Formats: sequence, structure tokens, C-alpha cells
Amino acid sequence: MKKLVLALAFVSALFTSSCSSDDSNSSPSLGETTGNYWPMEVNNTWTFSSNSGSSELRMIGVTTINGTPYYELSDDADNVFGVQNWVAKKGATYFQKIADTNINQDGVSINMQGYEIPIFKDHLEANSSWNGTVTSRVNYSVNGQNSSTTATIKYTSTITEKNSTVVLNGATYPNVIKVKTKVEIKILNQTTPIDLEYWLAKDVGPIREYTSSNGSIQERTLTNYMLY
Repeated sequence: MKKLVLALAFVSALFTSSCSSDDSNSSPSLGETTGNYWPMEVNNTWTFSSNSGSSELRMIGVTTINGTPYYELSDDADNVFGVQNWVAKKGATYFQKIADTNINQDGVSINMQGYEIPIFKDHLEANSSWNGTVTSRVNYSVNGQNSSTTATIKYTSTITEKNSTVVLNGATYPNVIKVKTKVEIKILNQTTPIDLEYWLAKDVGPIREYTSSNGSIQERTLTNYMLY
């Protein structure tokens, strides 16, 4: 079984860059928002540049779950396995929800149970952190032999800067919050570390993202965006 397959599925779905079943916007743990750092509306689009070319992140639909709208994302750069995923905002906390994932590659068939992770908190001050652990049931088949295991995803996120002003591709963005996240995925006693960094600008959304895993680095920066 190739641990990299599941690691890549996770990275492609997470973005950007605790599992939570609390859907109450009034929960104290969700915080009181300080602004809109990821505008959510169908057809909102962000275009990025990188060494590998241009890519587009777009909100293509919305689903209401327990009274909260979840916006489905389409990312033509990262979602190599077609993993369906959504973002939602509850209080000051931004969540990414991952659907059940089915992967077939090199004779290996994998089904990974979906999960939800808080990826950003706009009310925290610089140097504030949050962390958690998500477990996901994994069923897989190799050469016709079926088995199952549990994937454990541990993460620690830290606000590294707040209210920064940055210049990217000739554009100036004030009110930027920068976040770093360290992820550790453990499957069948094999561990894959992933480092993520993402910047979000108030009333704009994601403007930069960086991913490093097993020596592979991906980085892209915003060149244009359209909000509805």
C-alpha cells in the first residue's frame, strides 16, 4: 500500500492548508469574527500563478448542513484525485469538510472516510495556536485482498502574523493574516509529515499558499480574483 496516495489526497483537499461536530455559530470555541477573510459565494474565483503555470480556485455550489452553508470548492491545480470538499464559516472559525474519498491507482483501491477540520481562525492574535486529531476509517484492496485500517491526522496551526500588508504580483493587500500548519498523517505505522502555510486577506480571501511534503514543494500566489 502506498502511503503517498492518501497523503496527496489529504493535501489536495485541505488547501489551501480538530474534528468538530459542533454546528452552532454561537459556540464560544468558534470565536467572534473580526472580518470576512474568505468571502463565500457561488462563482467566487481566485486565480493563482506558480512555477508550473496558472491555476484557478472556484466555489461551484453550496449545501446547507445543520443550518450552515458549505461552499464546494473546485481547484484545478491541487485536487488531483477529484476529492469533493467544502468550506464553511462558523463564528470566527473557517472549516474545510472532506467527502468520502475513493482512489484507484496502480492496482490499489482505497476508500477513505470523510472528515472536517478548522483551517483558520480570524479572531486569534499572532502566535496563538490550535491543534487536534482526526481519525478516518480506510478500507483498501490490493490484488483482490481486502483490508481496513485507521488513518490518524494530527495538526497544529499557528497565527504567525496578523494585520500585515503584503505585495504579491504587483498588488498590495492590507489586513492579511498568515497561518502555518504542521500535519502528520499516520497510516499502517507509516507517518507522512506535511508543512502548510497560507495567507488570507480581509475581504479578498486566500492570496498565497505553500505546501511541503517529502521533499516536494508547491507554492502559488494570487494574481486576480472575482467576488459576487
